[in-house]
Amino acid sequence: MSVTFTAELTGEPVDMANSNAARVLGVLGYVESYGDEDARVFLGRVLLALALDPEDAGRPAVTDGRFIDCGRSEGYTQARLQELHRLAEDAQARGLRVTWG
Repeated sequence: MSVTFTAELTGEPVDMANSNAARVLGVLGYVESYGDEDARVFLGRVLLALALDPEDAGRPAVTDGRFIDCGRSEGYTQARLQELHRLAEDAQARGLRVTWG
């Protein structure tokens, strides 16, 4: 399962696994794994998260029986926020909304 961030008619979407998307959505202040937002508001959230969220230390992979969580590399959240920053700027320039789900 994954969460995709996109803006209609724009370039590449930003895809994340659910657990990683939950982390990124959390630092953006969202509680739902789906939604949409005006690009200007979304961009503001991204900029605030980049300014306030400390460097992501990552987390190790975990295996528990048949469940495997591949973990998250160091700096993952900031790298994804940078991608979302580009997406939000493009969406704002085109007058589009950012959607995810």
